[in-house]
Amino acid sequence: MRAPKILGIAIGFGLLFAWMESLFLQYGLSARLAARGYAGESPVVLFLAVHCLAYLVMGFLSMKSFFDRYREAVPFAGCMFMLSLPALLFVSAFAPSPPAAALALAGMLLAAAGAAMLFGRWGVLLSTLIPDDVAVVYGLSPLAATFFIRFFTAWDVSFLLFAAPLLSLALLWGAGGVGAEETEQLSPLPDFPIWRLAVFLFCFYAANGFLISLIPILFPMEFARADQVTDWIRALSSLGVAFIFRFYPRADLRNFYRGAFPFIAAALFFLTFSPYRTPARFFLEGGLSFLDLYAWLLLIYFASRTGLRRGAVINFGIFIIVFAGTVAHYHLLFRGAALLPGQSGLASFALLGIFLLLLMLSLWDGRELPLQMGSAARREREEEGFAGGDDGGDMGDADPEVKEKEEEMGRRMKLMEFNLTRQETEIALLLLKGAKDLNICSLLYISQNTLKYHLRNIYRKTGSSNRRELKNILD
Repeated sequence: MRAPKILGIAIGFGLLFAWMESLFLQYGLSARLAARGYAGESPVVLFLAVHCLAYLVMGFLSMKSFFDRYREAVPFAGCMFMLSLPALLFVSAFAPSPPAAALALAGMLLAAAGAAMLFGRWGVLLSTLIPDDVAVVYGLSPLAATFFIRFFTAWDVSFLLFAAPLLSLALLWGAGGVGAEETEQLSPLPDFPIWRLAVFLFCFYAANGFLISLIPILFPMEFARADQVTDWIRALSSLGVAFIFRFYPRADLRNFYRGAFPFIAAALFFLTFSPYRTPARFFLEGGLSFLDLYAWLLLIYFASRTGLRRGAVINFGIFIIVFAGTVAHYHLLFRGAALLPGQSGLASFALLGIFLLLLMLSLWDGRELPLQMGSAARREREEEGFAGGDDGGDMGDADPEVKEKEEEMGRRMKLMEFNLTRQETEIALLLLKGAKDLNICSLLYISQNTLKYHLRNIYRKTGSSNRRELKNILD
């Protein structure tokens, strides 16, 4: 049952990505607004501003208990708002000039808010998956988006404005994401403040958007259909990175981001010292895809472990991502100024962006991530356990939770004799508690291949061959 759900989520995200990407490029919404008499602020800026603020509003609303009764209505309202764009554009075609511009602009702004509402619900559903499945969705969504854009462009891109919201809502309903529970039951992570995640997301997506906006200028393609080649390069980069996370036996949140270092360093080398720009383009896309998947895995991991409502963290995180990416594109306003004299100035800006990205990565230490339980929480539990044992009461009458903590402490001390790593120790403790493989992957946020790799090491170091023998050795 996992495969149809994963495929449905990937297609749902792909439809929304295709809708947003084709709105101003293939469909030409800016030109259609101008034809109806609109001459105000840039439609792209207004669309992104409303889209960004909608995530912020949904994040605050998701934190309120009264909003639970309206949770199932959010994706339906989002779909209706998105459908209002083609409807109001059609009506505005028969209206006089001033009302026509107002109707078309209202449709665009409603659609921007609706896309955020629907995308946020998809994000909540995505956060319920294990990391393996999240990586698969990440790899397939850009491929689906590229396919839908090419398909509807060859036919009639106007149909995408109707099909994307309706099909995405239907897939969300079928996958059980319309009323997905937002309250997370896992233990919070007191050792790692959420603001560090927010700073990381903003810095990365600001650098990411900055570099992506320069790619068409730094890597121009003279031949026809260059935009399609660009889309496929990005889609295949995402798929390749997802494949690496899914099958690399040691991939987890503490080390996966390091895979971006060689790609970005190679892009920097070719961009600086080589006359050939094409290899730099491929390496840069690969490095950014590594970090993009890592950032999404981080966001989903913290959304389920902050003690807050899952939907609030997801919407706040997407708000930071969209806001950072939007701010990063404003450097294009300086094109043609004396500060950026032509192509060389843009190349210098690109090098600066890559250096800032490398600096941000060097300051980020994934080893500090408290996977499963923070050390402060563990110390607090241990102190409570000792306090419970010093009260002089009969151990048989002790709190079962205190006895469980003391039993875990004893197992940890025994596991130290086998020279297990920190990750292997956490996995061994979960095995002894009877946790299944998928539960362990979800708790520690590792792939199934990574779990198998650690299990082999645990059995080898402890001299056991299965969970029962491991339990007999430690008990």
